[in-house]
Amino acid sequence: MAHKLLNLLALSSLAIMACSFGAQPVNALSATSPHSARDALRGHDSLAKRKRAANDKAKRCKARPVPSASDSASSSADATLAAAPTSSPSSSSSSSSSSSANGSSNDGSSGAASSPVSSPAPSSTPASASGDGSGKGCLAWPNGNSDLEHYKTDKTSTIYSWSESGPSNAAEIGFTFAPQLWGWKNADAFGKVVVAGYSNVALFVNEPNEAGQANMSPQDAVGLWNQYMEPLRSQGYRLGSAATSSNPNGMVWMNEFFAACNGGCKPDFMAVHWYDISADSFKSYVEQWHTAFNLPIWVTEFAYQDFNGNNQGDLSQIQSFMGDVTGWMDQQSYVEKYCWFGAMHDLVNVNPLNSLMNSDGTPTNLGYQFLYSG
Repeated sequence: MAHKLLNLLALSSLAIMACSFGAQPVNALSATSPHSARDALRGHDSLAKRKRAANDKAKRCKARPVPSASDSASSSADATLAAAPTSSPSSSSSSSSSSSANGSSNDGSSGAASSPVSSPAPSSTPASASGDGSGKGCLAWPNGNSDLEHYKTDKTSTIYSWSESGPSNAAEIGFTFAPQLWGWKNADAFGKVVVAGYSNVALFVNEPNEAGQANMSPQDAVGLWNQYMEPLRSQGYRLGSAATSSNPNGMVWMNEFFAACNGGCKPDFMAVHWYDISADSFKSYVEQWHTAFNLPIWVTEFAYQDFNGNNQGDLSQIQSFMGDVTGWMDQQSYVEKYCWFGAMHDLVNVNPLNSLMNSDGTPTNLGYQFLYSG
């Protein structure tokens, strides 16, 4: 009897287990799978990361901006550059100083450099400090409206973006925006946007002597000058020359440009780029261009960067170089503006220790030096 009772209890237990673990619909299994919730969170997290990456990317200067012809005046509220540093930091050149950051040439050696150390404003330099008042400091700015308010001092007066459009808040903060006819890609947009009253100064093509930048012959550049730049003179604009890289062929290109124009192209100032690590060489280069063309100088890109070597310097060397050359330029009446490369999150192939900007958009220690003392 006991044996039969045990069998009956066993059968009852099996029946109960069968009811408890019966097959569920596939969708129910998916909903309750131990992996499904984690996978869903991973998907949302991945999407959020992609959005953050896209936002970060929009704030970076890529090897020197290559503006799109489809850009219009409406984009000025948050202009960003599509390509940019030189040669402007991505094209190659035979000279160590031939490249600029907006699309410049390099050997990739700067990739080993460490990122700038994020640091608050020095306690001795309050946010309200006015700087030294020279007004020669200039910002090459691919960041749209973001964080611009941190970079206006008596030292800084001018901003450009390698494009025809700039931050919509530049004027209210106190900057003069200088639109640039970067090259073929933004010529149409430049012609539509840059009109009387838009600004009072304009920059010409970016490193036309570099294949990775504007890349055009002096003869073709004459055509662009006559069509888009020269008409601005009667509308109250001062006009800057093309900005060649510091590749030795830059001077050759410029002389051929003036020869092809038969005396008709008359910029009001010469724009130059320079990358290397010798303060004396920098000064000689700037003097050479002033002497050759007898015009004021805008150094629209420069940094402590050797594109042909591995000695990119530490922060103290970069600070010393900056102090030396900016102090010298402040004393040269013919140097009107100078724009360090760079005030951006990503310096592309330029040593990141040259950055004026922390990851949160505030100035680095080097940034404070540039903004307040040079």
